[in-house]
Amino acid sequence: IKQDMIQLPIRFGFHEYFDSQTGEGYGSSDFSWTSSLFLELVYEYYEKDGSGSIVHGSGNSRALGKRIIMNQQRRNKVAASRDTGSALMASISDLKNRFYDLERGLVDYDALRESPAYARYRDIAASLQGFDLTLLFSPDQKKAFWINLYNTIVVHGIVELGIRSSVKEVTDFFRNIAYRVGGFSFSADEIEHGILRANARPPFRIRRLFSRNDPRRSLGLIVADPRIHFALVCGSRSCAPIDYYAPESIDRQLETAAEHFINSSEVLILPERNKIFLSQIFRWYWRDFGKREDLFRFLLKYMADQEKAEFLEEHMDTVKVEYLFYDWNLNH
Repeated sequence: IKQDMIQLPIRFGFHEYFDSQTGEGYGSSDFSWTSSLFLELVYEYYEKDGSGSIVHGSGNSRALGKRIIMNQQRRNKVAASRDTGSALMASISDLKNRFYDLERGLVDYDALRESPAYARYRDIAASLQGFDLTLLFSPDQKKAFWINLYNTIVVHGIVELGIRSSVKEVTDFFRNIAYRVGGFSFSADEIEHGILRANARPPFRIRRLFSRNDPRRSLGLIVADPRIHFALVCGSRSCAPIDYYAPESIDRQLETAAEHFINSSEVLILPERNKIFLSQIFRWYWRDFGKREDLFRFLLKYMADQEKAEFLEEHMDTVKVEYLFYDWNLNH
């Protein structure tokens, strides 16, 4: 609720009150109480955590400068076996049950850092260095394994690097936090773009991450599934809520994740203004969703509000698209 109360004035102006379903503002257009509440919430969310920035939450940023392998061998290491993948997934599920707030999509990083469950996870993660990646042969197995691993690498990186306010504190966070898996090194970026997005070019970059001769190319998905963007968790308030994904139910879970995201405040239709407001995710990864009409058809598949869906279908050619503020502050 607090996040939405910050974003409403940014999107629609400092009205006296707002429609809880559409965001439309009513009453005075420059209401001092709304301004006061906005300032109070901004102070609570941004100033107190020292990030110093509403737009990115980057504050005093630093760079790793080189790749950091997060799952280096530990003293009491667990040997790799055919069951390593299952053991890792069970450990991730345990962390989820203990430290992930699935209702709000948040992570209790402080409690996780000191827990025996996290120490156990780190031991199992270290054994991934000898894991046989050819055991992941179906698309569902690959999606579940790599989505869970990506999300946990991000959590692992936040904990080990002592990030307090935003992943933007480390400018090369996603490029340089990595795991060694099956004899290969994978950064968070390489898991997302090289494996899960079928080696698609990352946003705002010239080249794909895996070259033609890179043996890791054969490990990725052949066709990207755009629903992964509602499952990958970047450690920020505007990204998808964190969850655990299982191979046997991955399709249903991704359907649910897409439905929840598209019917959240990250997709907002205002018929009276002939506008649709979309998460930045749809701008960054437009190639995955297709052209304008393809994207709208994708949204319509999951849209619960029939009236809004009918408006979008009837006004696809004329509706104006704007993109929402992306909150990079930590999801804790």
